[in-house]
Amino acid sequence: MHGKLRPFFLPEKRIRLKHSVAIMDSARTAFRYCLTALLADALSVFRLGVAAAILWLGWTDGRAALTTVVLLASAGWISDSLDGPLARRSPCPTKLGAFDYPLDVTLTWVEFIYAAMAGFLSPIFVSGYTALALTFTLWFRRKAVLVLFMRGIDIMALTIVLQHAPTYLLPLLFWLVILAYVHRARARRDIPRWFDELACLFHLKRNILDEE
Repeated sequence: MHGKLRPFFLPEKRIRLKHSVAIMDSARTAFRYCLTALLADALSVFRLGVAAAILWLGWTDGRAALTTVVLLASAGWISDSLDGPLARRSPCPTKLGAFDYPLDVTLTWVEFIYAAMAGFLSPIFVSGYTALALTFTLWFRRKAVLVLFMRGIDIMALTIVLQHAPTYLLPLLFWLVILAYVHRARARRDIPRWFDELACLFHLKRNILDEE
């Protein structure tokens, strides 16, 4: 009796077994892909933590924390250079991808605020620069305008490091060169587009003011 039933049940068991193995393989693949997206999100959260730590150091230690702030900011920007490629290579969508640019703006302005808290820059200057950036950004309503003000903050930050922590300037410049080389294709595409957008925006606003 068992000899007659065995051929009938074995194919069905094999089908179920193959189906289970296929599901497990798909689950492992999906987990691996989604793990990449999770890492990208974790790097974004890390950048937010870096910004909070810099503010705390500015409040508690001020100028004495410059070395730590330089290291933290460098780690934050390294994470920014990593989360984008990870997110683009993951078929699984990230949860915090929409917040990537706002986090970049936050970290940039936190460095700027720290410079005021530590006494490297005048609080009045930092407040005025921030108000000017906000005004022009709202007036033009373009990301390129805010990026222009962010690059100004980057230049001021490098100047502060050059004056007060020159030991770290060479590693920072070396890292910037490596970053520019790694993202050279994107830079060749985006930088001319950024300049063109700024030129068009200012030309458009000038024409509007002339007509009025």
